[in-house]
Amino acid sequence: MNIAVSRSAEEPSARTQVQGSLRWENELQLADHAELADFFRNSYGPTGAFNAQPFEGNRSWAGARPELRAIGYDARGVAAHIGLLRRFIKI
Repeated sequence: MNIAVSRSAEEPSARTQVQGSLRWENELQLADHAELADFFRNSYGPTGAFNAQPFEGNRSWAGARPELRAIGYDARGVAAHIGLLRRFIKI
């Protein structure tokens, strides 16, 4: 999967390639969790320290741990993330 994303308003012609990866939770290594945790701290930190707090250390999930992750990488590391979690509802 290749997606062109604009880097900044100053450089509208600059593009970076984002490569996608679909990974099961048990395939992730400690380094993967550390990189994701850093991504989430940087993403949620500007909205308040409390929002970034669940991602301290190498924890890469806030509530329930996802089973499957779609992760987008660019030249600087993690650029996007989608976590999928199954829930069974009893009626």
